[in-house]
Amino acid sequence: MVQVHVAAIQFAQVFAGVAAVGLLALAIAHVLIAVVAVLSVIGSQQTLGMKVVWFLLIWVMPLVGSVLWFLVGRREQRARWNPAVS
Repeated sequence: MVQVHVAAIQFAQVFAGVAAVGLLALAIAHVLIAVVAVLSVIGSQQTLGMKVVWFLLIWVMPLVGSVLWFLVGRREQRARWNPAVS
């Protein structure tokens, strides 16, 4: 009975370590996505006002704002892009 208890404790410790590493990886990915989104907004062709709106959206809700930027904001930018002008 004691061996089962020790094995359960060891499993819990290993699982906690793996979970901590996974959470750290998610946190780093979360920050990187937000940073890349902000840099993308800064380098975009959006007006200054729209850049501020996107920046505030990413700042207030990093994950949602970043995903919205990549799904909606960049699409709007591509739709307005005219290769004949560039």
